[in-house]
Amino acid sequence: MRARTMWQTVVSSGYLGLVPVAGTGENRKLIYSTDHQAQLKTNQLIQGARMKLRFRILLCCTLIGVAGLSSAQNDDSIPIIFDTDFAMPPQDDALALMLTLQSPELDILGITTVAGNRSLEQATSDVLRMLEIAERIDIPVYEGADLPLVHRVSDFAVSSYGTWYSDESPPEPYGGFAKKTIEDESAAAYIEREVLGNPGEITIVALGPLTNIALAIQSNPDFAAKVKQLVIMGGAVASLPDGAGNITPNAEYNFWVDPEAARITLRSGIPIELSPLNVSRKSALTKDWYTKMVAVETPLTNLLKVGVGPRFETDPDGVWLMYDQIAVASLIDPSLVTSTRMYVDVNDNHDISYGVSVGGSEVWPGAEGAQQMNVQHDLDWPRFIKMFIERVQRPVAD
Repeated sequence: MRARTMWQTVVSSGYLGLVPVAGTGENRKLIYSTDHQAQLKTNQLIQGARMKLRFRILLCCTLIGVAGLSSAQNDDSIPIIFDTDFAMPPQDDALALMLTLQSPELDILGITTVAGNRSLEQATSDVLRMLEIAERIDIPVYEGADLPLVHRVSDFAVSSYGTWYSDESPPEPYGGFAKKTIEDESAAAYIEREVLGNPGEITIVALGPLTNIALAIQSNPDFAAKVKQLVIMGGAVASLPDGAGNITPNAEYNFWVDPEAARITLRSGIPIELSPLNVSRKSALTKDWYTKMVAVETPLTNLLKVGVGPRFETDPDGVWLMYDQIAVASLIDPSLVTSTRMYVDVNDNHDISYGVSVGGSEVWPGAEGAQQMNVQHDLDWPRFIKMFIERVQRPVAD
């Protein structure tokens, strides 16, 4: 029989060790003390050593398994570009970014900013600071369009919600201006480069006016065909329930800020998941839900206390809608929303319906270039808000 290495148990000067000895199983030797009491003690030490060895083997196997699982989860994550008209809480973009950062299903390759809720400068300043708070300064930020393609400021814009047209210096964000800086490349150039370099792999999550996306589409005729998917928070479809506008009677804010960009993007042929006001209006953030949200202290929930808390202090019975957060959540778990396939187009005529999105089951006269897409119109609110709360309560950079 071929000799094999065996393990001999040795007790010497109170030290228990295992050393290899040559021989077969029949030749295995155990060295015991001749003293009975010492022998009992030796047996106990041997048993303990064996248990420790088994534990270490089990622990190693477990760690290898966890590492393999973690690697598999990272491999399965969806690579995204996060395009946003960002502002600190209570702005919905900030809460949507929290959800994205805390979800291993999503892998943010880069963040691109655009003028929308506030100025481009504030969007960039705030998102840089947000990444520091979330301990994710590894994510690059690219500054985008500071004005829509065509739409310019009017008396109505100045007197209504939003300061997309502002050229004032941004206010200091919570905790001070960020040390992290933007990349040299423009947002549209980065989006184009990332998508063309990874054809059919990149999902774009667009939560503000679609100016950066339209610029990338216009820049390269091959761009649209290379995008895997585009998730858009925008529009309001009157042919579905809860389809009124929120800036004019029928226009949703993001599409109204840049109707030309919205029309170009929706007609591009990119596979689109549209998250309009219809589904946003199925949400209902109350003080009770907010209290549960901030019950666990983390850097993100502390930021929520600063940004969202005053809303409920002022109006404890208030009910707030969630917009961008739903668009992100639908990418993480599509079963949270109910969608229908529709042709959707945007009016870019400078008239009473400027920026209005229209949807139908078939193409209609004037919308011959409209594309079919998934349009969200219902939400499993309890499941959504419970997921959102659980995610934002996780340790940052986990």
